[in-house]
Amino acid sequence: MSAMFYLNRGGAPEGPFEEARLVYMIHSGELSQAAVCPVGHNQWLPLHAVPAFAQALAARAAHVAPAAAYGPPGAAPAQAAAQPAQKKKSLLGWIAALAVLFLALIVAGGFAAYSLFLSSGGARAIASSVPRDSEFLIEIASIHQLAADLHDVRYLDTSLRDDKQVFADAADSVAKSFDISVPEAVTLLASCETFGMAGRKLARSPEVLLALGMKNASPVETLLKSARFSASGTLGNTGKRYQLTRQADAGAARDLAGKGLAEFEVKAGAKEILVWFPKLRVLAMGSEPLLLDMAHVLESGAPSIQQNPSFQAAAKDFEPSTRLTAFVDPASFANIADPKLKTLVDDYFKPAGPITGQLRIKPAGFVTSFTGRVQGSKLPHAGDPPQTLSLGERLPEETFAYLAFSTSTKLTGAETEKLLLDQLSAVDQRSRTQLQQALRELEQLLGVSASKLLDGASGPSVIGLSAPAGTSLDALGTGPQALSHFNLSGLLELKDATEYKKLAAELKRKVLPNMREISVSDDGSGFTITPRMPLPVSLRVKFLDKYLFLSAGGNSLCDRAEAAFSKGERTLKDDAAHQASLTTVASKQHFLLWIDSGRLVDTLGKNPLLRAQMTQSGISLDKFKLTGPDRIVSALSMSGELENGVWTFHLDALNFQALAPLGTGAALAMVGSGMRLPAL
Repeated sequence: MSAMFYLNRGGAPEGPFEEARLVYMIHSGELSQAAVCPVGHNQWLPLHAVPAFAQALAARAAHVAPAAAYGPPGAAPAQAAAQPAQKKKSLLGWIAALAVLFLALIVAGGFAAYSLFLSSGGARAIASSVPRDSEFLIEIASIHQLAADLHDVRYLDTSLRDDKQVFADAADSVAKSFDISVPEAVTLLASCETFGMAGRKLARSPEVLLALGMKNASPVETLLKSARFSASGTLGNTGKRYQLTRQADAGAARDLAGKGLAEFEVKAGAKEILVWFPKLRVLAMGSEPLLLDMAHVLESGAPSIQQNPSFQAAAKDFEPSTRLTAFVDPASFANIADPKLKTLVDDYFKPAGPITGQLRIKPAGFVTSFTGRVQGSKLPHAGDPPQTLSLGERLPEETFAYLAFSTSTKLTGAETEKLLLDQLSAVDQRSRTQLQQALRELEQLLGVSASKLLDGASGPSVIGLSAPAGTSLDALGTGPQALSHFNLSGLLELKDATEYKKLAAELKRKVLPNMREISVSDDGSGFTITPRMPLPVSLRVKFLDKYLFLSAGGNSLCDRAEAAFSKGERTLKDDAAHQASLTTVASKQHFLLWIDSGRLVDTLGKNPLLRAQMTQSGISLDKFKLTGPDRIVSALSMSGELENGVWTFHLDALNFQALAPLGTGAALAMVGSGMRLPAL
């Protein structure tokens, strides 16, 4: 990681920023005079006192283009600026980045596309345009339908669902990025109808393309006549090749997507090319060999991916409401050259059918689903069907995350123990030996066997984390005292509590009395542990009806967890956002993770420094509902079923993109923790 600096341009201190970010700001003209302070130091320095910044200032003064640009994680580090030639960005990297930028604008533009061009001709499907040997395809069959679905997402701010405003903003961004008029940008965006990204030779030398299917050719012809484009030959019989230069003022302040489009370029002699097929109304860019084969499909009727049997088999996975589909050909795994990776695939992930993905938009948010069919020599040879995991509804409303899972199985405890040990042995024989020895020592000490404990468990279980509503980062404190602000509770459904009660009794008799730091009190068949030091925390083990209940953390939160579970007082069952999220994922699972992402992001956002830094990182919290019944929450559901030796795994993820601010906020919190800014 490059060095981090605080920045002062004559007002309030900003940052910290990576060195590479500041170098880019200097090259773009955004930064010329300022004071900087390395993180961990306490003295402000002139900008030119740091060698990397002095070099960038000199290059800017001499009008020398930088050799590397600051970008999202994964971009070239600032040190590359000293090299004589720019290091070539990876094909997959620039294609993925450009795809995100295009989608950001196209989906925004799609709001008005349907109403403006309903009567015009349809655009070509990308699946009918890419060659049959494509190993993956991500496709949006109708951009306007995808955009229209955004109206239903409840956690989006109303400004993000204002058709006219969003469309106007997108058109303005495109107009500024390509130096065309706003009416021309409006027509261009409204004509975009289909989008796709395809690739092949993934295991050897990847070839990737992205393509847009247009309803009308004239808006693209107008775009290609603008100043940034220049004709550079042909491809196939009708394809027209173009170069694209970087906009002169690309560093000027603008939105993220517009800035990315302004900075993008396609140079002469590059392996990646830009091609327009006017008769078929397809605009594409990517690897030249793949685009040449695409030309054969478009112009000569060569087989497309739609003639691939695996692609045809994938169609049954897609629901009618799907707006984005993804397909991976299992044949792509046959070309893995790395022997270790190939062994891993053969053991656990050998494809037995296509791998598919899809995106659906629901009132609760964005649902991404994946389905994969695999075989493997070391996969279990037996499995149990998924079941409804509803215990999370009995957790207290203060819960901000929980994990639910199924312990139900047709196997005996001894068979389950052997299966787990065998799976561990396949990964690391030494770990299996160590675990087996630990289980035997536990049995000798407490007279309780792991196999009998497994026999006693019968169904769903859940582990939840909670904290008081309105908790702020500043109020948590540090050290042991912070534990009183949290609670960890678990519920395990039992079909036979005998072995678990025996374990609790033996712990009270043989183990816990020897621990001087704690006090132990009986609670029926269970017990309560409290620290001898004055802390309002405890660990409680209870047997409630047919459940084993464990709760640890602040005493008041332990009381709340028990009241919620045993009496139904203020639980997640009454939380509208929680209930709405569960309707978007599969109703039966083996594994269910739920996270109150809105509440967590809102907590981070209440810290002024973290909120400012997240905004500076491009995360605008004001556009989303983080509290209330319509707030954004996330869920992950997974199940696996075995039939005829083939495991079919299904995964549903709701709003997992909402967790990005949590990672950013945590990183910023760690960077800024314990650091003081010097006085000016």
